[in-house]
Amino acid sequence: MKNEYDFLNGSSVDFDEYEEIELTASEKKRMKKRLKREIKPARKKARPLIAAAVLLLAVTPVMMQNETVWASVARIGQQIELLMNKPEGSFSGYKKTVNETATDQGIEVKVNELMLDDGQLLLGLTISADEFRRTALGLNRNTPIRPGELRVKIGNMSFFDSASSIREEPIKNKDGSWDYLYALKLTQADTDGDGEIDVEGYSVLDHIDPNKNYQISAQFTSLEFEKNPGQTKSGNYRDSYGEIKGNWTVHTSVNGSKIIADTKVYPLNKEIPISEKGIEGVLSIKEVRVSPVSIKMHYTFTSSNGSIRGGTDVGVDIKDQNGRNLSESGSGGGTDTVIEMDGEYRNDKDVTMLRFIPYVSDHEKDWSKDLTSDAFNLKVNDN
Repeated sequence: MKNEYDFLNGSSVDFDEYEEIELTASEKKRMKKRLKREIKPARKKARPLIAAAVLLLAVTPVMMQNETVWASVARIGQQIELLMNKPEGSFSGYKKTVNETATDQGIEVKVNELMLDDGQLLLGLTISADEFRRTALGLNRNTPIRPGELRVKIGNMSFFDSASSIREEPIKNKDGSWDYLYALKLTQADTDGDGEIDVEGYSVLDHIDPNKNYQISAQFTSLEFEKNPGQTKSGNYRDSYGEIKGNWTVHTSVNGSKIIADTKVYPLNKEIPISEKGIEGVLSIKEVRVSPVSIKMHYTFTSSNGSIRGGTDVGVDIKDQNGRNLSESGSGGGTDTVIEMDGEYRNDKDVTMLRFIPYVSDHEKDWSKDLTSDAFNLKVNDN
């Protein structure tokens, strides 16, 4: 088998074509915070999600120069862990080989692998279309068809309208198909079967019997594709993408016993007073959940002084014992007085300590600050 890194041979970038722009520390901070917030919007905003996926691909070469290798040259659809910079097969006890295909309108969606994690479901996908369908859509061979709206049912619990992310293999397969890793947050649940979300902030592992196998269905109700420039009537982003409605459903089963056993919950119950340049209130962190796949933290900031809409941002970065920033993405929302966020951080196997660093920033006023005096540590992965 050809080494995936061989695909990079012969690649070159002419840096003389680009203007060198030096960013201030404040600008770098604002860019990082905005990127984290934009990666995983709710699926009800399907078009912005694809924009975020494209943004991830655009910054991949930079990421590959740093500690996190996103394995953009690996077969993502076949090996979930390769995208996460994990040794091949390291998730074999948690993921399941599915290899089931759903077909509608000449388009095939194949679920290669499936993995239940704490608070999310990961799917390794391959999407392909016959030439007739591609011609009808006005697509050339190099234009990918991407996954869109996803609904998941585990036993009697349904999940939809949750935050999600798509990571795309930039090199198509020889047969013209494309591989993806799709992650759906299992945080908004319909638990009574009425078709409406009745629970938010759901912790799926807390409601699964580890001694039981659950039937699971993954249903894509739409797919998306980028229109050719000639089909685009304006420069508007929403006008640049087309949507294919349909039904691509795959059925299998899942058992959560191993991921439940290996997921640890660390109660924190931290209440951190914030008072910085007119931003006043309390940052609350209830707990941190550490699975073999990821680190997750839910936190809120409640303002005690005026509105916090606009450019105000209050949150938490996490670093490991070596000072590496583990922060990956966040999703959430808020009101005039409350910010509520779900932060996700990568769990590398050598992480033994987490350092939590609160921060505040105001994008409109162009400043940010790490509150290092309120930072604290937590020992983890102490098997």
